[in-house]
Amino acid sequence: MTQQLEISPDLDPEALGRILQQQGRLQVAKFFTAETADYLHRIHVENKDWYLAYNDGNNYFESSVQQIQAAGPQQQQQLMNSIYARARSQFQYVFYQYYISQAIDLKEQPGHPMHQIHEFMNSEEVLNLMRTLTGERAIRKADSYASNYAPGHFLTAHDDRHDSHDRVAAYVFSMTDNWDKNWGGHLAFFDDADNIEEAFVPTFNSLNIFLVPQMHSVQLVSPFAGRNRTSYLGWLHR
Repeated sequence: MTQQLEISPDLDPEALGRILQQQGRLQVAKFFTAETADYLHRIHVENKDWYLAYNDGNNYFESSVQQIQAAGPQQQQQLMNSIYARARSQFQYVFYQYYISQAIDLKEQPGHPMHQIHEFMNSEEVLNLMRTLTGERAIRKADSYASNYAPGHFLTAHDDRHDSHDRVAAYVFSMTDNWDKNWGGHLAFFDDADNIEEAFVPTFNSLNIFLVPQMHSVQLVSPFAGRNRTSYLGWLHR
C-alpha cells in the first residue's frame, strides 16, 4: 500500500535556494513530514530487491543479492578484494542499489512502493521546488535510485559530469537513523588541494543537494558500523 508523500510545510524554498546557489551545496533537515519520512524509511528497510552495483573501469555491473549469495563466501571475498585493489588507483564504487527509474522504464515490478519516489520527483510541484532551490528554470526531469551501503561499501571521488546527461544537481534523501559519526559514510566534498572542505553525515530525513560539477565521494562505511547507510537519490536534468 502506498501513501501520499508530503514535504514539511516549514521549509522556506527561497531562503534555502539562496544558500544553495551561493555555496553550491546544502543539507536540509526534516525535509519530509514525520509521517512521510517514517513511511519512506520503512519501505526502504522492507525492500528485498537489491543489486550489488560496482564498476571495473568504464564497465558497470549489477548482481542481485541472490546471485551474490549463491556465489559463496570465497567468491564474494575475491570480488571485494578485486574492487578494493582497483580503488587504490582509479574511480571505483560498490554498494547495493535499486534503480527505480530504470525499473519503471522497463515496466518491471509495477506497483513497487519505491516507484513513488520517481513519480514524486517528477511531479510539477517538486520540479518547481528544485528549480527554486537550484535557480535553474530549465530543469525538466529527475531520475531516482535507492541505495544501501553496507560495511565496506564506498564511492570514490568524482564530479558527477556525464557525457550524455545534462545534470544540474544531485539530490540525496538520507534515510539513515541513529548513525554514529565514527561509522564513516559521509558525503564528502573536496577543495582543489584534495582536502575535505565539508562533509554531511548520514542523517534521518534530510535532503542533501549539490550543484554539478563538484568533486565529492561517499566515504567508506566502517567494518564496525552498526547499520547500513540508506538513502534515495538521483540527478536533476535539463
